[in-house]
Amino acid sequence: MSGYLRKVIFGIICLIAIGGLFLGFRSHEGDTNNISSTRVVTDSTGREVTIPTHPKRVVLLNASHLDLYYYAGGKETDTIVGKPTSEALSDEVKEGTKNIEQIGVIHNPSVETILKLQPDLVIGVNVPFHQQLIPALEKANIPVLIKSLDTYEDVISTLDFYGELTGEEEIAQAKIKEIEADYEKAIARAENKTAPRSLIIWGTTDSFSMATSKSFTGDLLKRLGGNNIADNVDSVAKDSGYIPLGMEYIATQDPEAIFVVTHGNVDAVKNSIDENLGQNPLWQDISAVKNNRVYVLPYQLFAVNPGTNIAKAINILADDLYLQE
Repeated sequence: MSGYLRKVIFGIICLIAIGGLFLGFRSHEGDTNNISSTRVVTDSTGREVTIPTHPKRVVLLNASHLDLYYYAGGKETDTIVGKPTSEALSDEVKEGTKNIEQIGVIHNPSVETILKLQPDLVIGVNVPFHQQLIPALEKANIPVLIKSLDTYEDVISTLDFYGELTGEEEIAQAKIKEIEADYEKAIARAENKTAPRSLIIWGTTDSFSMATSKSFTGDLLKRLGGNNIADNVDSVAKDSGYIPLGMEYIATQDPEAIFVVTHGNVDAVKNSIDENLGQNPLWQDISAVKNNRVYVLPYQLFAVNPGTNIAKAINILADDLYLQE
């Protein structure tokens, strides 16, 4: 073999070797990308959940999370593939998600429908009927993230988190700034004012409870300086959001403003209150009743966490609490 031919063969071998190295580097880089395509987060139950960094097919199990994900970039990315059956949605979200498949009401989501949608992430709240979905969905390699939405801070932090998931951080931050500005206006209205003694009634057609400051509406009232009489009950558990309604106790506390949150059919709940409370002589003698300061709060803003409309909710409370001062 001539010297020239040996040089050519040696050169080819070197090129093959170098090419192999580059191929190896490319393969390793691909592995790195695969690793970075997921992240581990701790949900509201304390579980560590591995989720996609930027999910492509998301199912939201309740109205509040649907609203937040929609306004944190879900609308732009078209990544929402499943939504709850709910009336507690703004008109814009209803219209914007009208073609998205419904997976059932919050209390009874359909596992079969969710599986059919082949999501890469399912998000719900910290309630038993969402936790019960976890084993079946995880068996199908579908991560389930449980996120509580109990306070104003929960709404803001969740919007921020969803902006990361959608990759639309600027959109999420713009919405956060909008909410914070309206929230601060409401809080400012309570400065240097003494709130009336207040009662929040959580009503269904079957029962009535008093909401403490541990409830969603009670937390908003507390931020406005509201003097919630339910917080004065000696037997209130530390983390109890709702306690049984006692007419004798209400009469002795004599609330000056009463807020009613209806859960279920609004008109039916109103009728039930009139029949069960309105006929009681003690009720008729309460200051709030005598002075026509019983407020039925909008269902969409108070029966569930209103998501991005939380500033609107607290401003309505401020209007009623301080008579639109």
